Amino acid sequence: MVYAKEEVIDWLGDAYAMERGLEVTLKKISEKQSHPAEVRYVASQHLEEARRHAQTAEWLLKTLDADTSTVKTSIGLMTEGLKGLETSLARDEVIKDLVGWHAMEHFEIACYRAIIAAAESAGLSDVTDACEQIIFDEEQMAEIISDSLPRMVQNYLITEKVSKAA
Repeated sequence: MVYAKEEVIDWLGDAYAMERGLEVTLKKISEKQSHPAEVRYVASQHLEEARRHAQTAEWLLKTLDADTSTVKTSIGLMTEGLKGLETSLARDEVIKDLVGWHAMEHFEIACYRAIIAAAESAGLSDVTDACEQIIFDEEQMAEIISDSLPRMVQNYLITEKVSKAA
């Protein structure tokens, strides 16, 4: 099961980079004054969760005598920065941000499920327990976004219609 442990370490490094990259997106969304207050608030709350998740991944790596990858983290930060730039140029920025954020939550859930499966094979119960808690947080956030997306789309369409009529 040495191979499974190596994969857990590699994937935890990916998870750390993923969480750090998501911080960029969540910070942008939480500070964007043109986004509804509800969206900014939820983004700021999840930003704190993403920071905790990154700290958890980093701690888990240290317990496994490993460290975070500067290269992976830099690529994650750069990728999210470019996505943020791309959506900031769109007139429907809030919708694109929410859709992207929702997709990212599900991607994170899948990544942590893969880590759990590998950690179980390697007998790493601390990793399994920590990732299960992270999945719980991610599933709650995905549900919040999923529940609010139809309302945000309707609000956006009404605002756009009023704006074009003026």
